[in-house]
Amino acid sequence: MSKKTEISFEQALTELEQIAENLERGQLTLEESIKSYERGMELKILCQSILAEAEGKIEYLSKSGSGETQKKTASPKSETSSRAATPPSDDDELF
Repeated sequence: MSKKTEISFEQALTELEQIAENLERGQLTLEESIKSYERGMELKILCQSILAEAEGKIEYLSKSGSGETQKKTASPKSETSSRAATPPSDDDELF
């Protein structure tokens, strides 16, 4: 039986960013790179599941009084925000 480790979304994202940065520097051995990549994939899956769960909670909370789900999910920030105005970086494409 595997031991489940509790890690927050923010911790997982920070670790994922550090892994991506280390891989981009190219100073790891092949074996270290593979282990880092595997850990990065684990963290990516964890982050995706946390986001999917959060989206489900938002949909649940958005139900109308008649019981119908009003499909309201968090929308991306407006085009004027700095994040939306910048093209995706290499970090965004690594995992």
